[in-house]
Amino acid sequence: MRSLLRVSIGLAAAMIMSLLADEPASAQEVIKIGATAALTGPYANVYGVQGKIWDAWTQAMNERGGVYVKSLDKKLPVKIVYYDDQGDPKTSVKFYERLVVEDKVNFLLAPPGSPIAFAATTVAERYKVPMILGAATDPQIYARGFKYIQGTLIPAPGWSHQFMELVKSKKEIKRVALLVEDSLYSRGVAIGIRKDVTENGITLAYDQTIPSDNQDFTAVIGQIKEAKPDLVYVSTFPPFFIRFAKQAAELGLTPAALHCGTCSAASIPASLGEQANGITGEVVWAPGMKLGDYKLMERVLEISGVDPVQWTFTVITVPTLEVLMSAIEKAGTLDRDTVFQTIKSTEVDTTIGHYKASPDGQGTLYPVAVQWEAGKLGVIWPENVKSTDYIYPRK
Repeated sequence: MRSLLRVSIGLAAAMIMSLLADEPASAQEVIKIGATAALTGPYANVYGVQGKIWDAWTQAMNERGGVYVKSLDKKLPVKIVYYDDQGDPKTSVKFYERLVVEDKVNFLLAPPGSPIAFAATTVAERYKVPMILGAATDPQIYARGFKYIQGTLIPAPGWSHQFMELVKSKKEIKRVALLVEDSLYSRGVAIGIRKDVTENGITLAYDQTIPSDNQDFTAVIGQIKEAKPDLVYVSTFPPFFIRFAKQAAELGLTPAALHCGTCSAASIPASLGEQANGITGEVVWAPGMKLGDYKLMERVLEISGVDPVQWTFTVITVPTLEVLMSAIEKAGTLDRDTVFQTIKSTEVDTTIGHYKASPDGQGTLYPVAVQWEAGKLGVIWPENVKSTDYIYPRK
């Protein structure tokens, strides 16, 4: 009897353990994704609407019924659990630990902004939870050999590659002046410009990096004028560029081409008026682009009310989530390692182009080149998505 009782107890315990082991799969009712962003603080002017985009994407996906998971034989709704990291790396790390330990999310999205993501990725690596990166493009993030991170957007040195392809086709552009704001992102972009200029046989006539808080560009503008460039490329953000562009106009520096990679912001025409005409830059996505599941992007923007041109660094999260959702459907499971390996080995046609993971974890999606004209922004490259022709020389 005692032997039979021990066997019965053993079988019961085994059954309980089996049920507990199956519980995560059978009890899974929602796909939880964790993230943080600088919704307030010093970077809110760049990422402040990120929460609106995440909420709108969640609503748009759930309107479709969610994401099909083959192993569960059903569609699951999605939920993004996010916190305001205020642009502080330490705060972001604290929240990512909460997302993994307390909120028990399935997957992680990296915070937008390379300095914050550099810290946050350590949590993904420590807990072995896949983290997908969008607007975090510093190559140093990937140089550490982490196994649980994967980027989607091309690293900073490739930010203007599409525009430089257009420059290459313009045989008139033979001399380039490069002015770089001394910031992590701007220095990274400049690396790619130097490479593209050299490979395209164009002369880099001027190359200078100056402090972010520089107010007087008189000497710099004089040196650039002496270099006689056809294109002045300013690797920077709008505040720095606006100060430079205003002084350049006052001092008679009017190059045939003027480029600022992040100058799709409304502050450019608002601050520069007619001087903004012909200025070029990049955006992740612009209205009218018909790549991938563009109807999802349109629905997200409709719900959120966010302008994709002015908030381009927040919009990158949509194709980033496309990559993750596609991997879940292809893997047919929510097992983290299986989904992550699917991301590493699959290709996806996203709303901003064709995605294929690189072996080192860096992203492969490029932004598109745009140009201001009469207060409006048009896509000028690549050919398959352009909405207007490049005006050179600028008026």
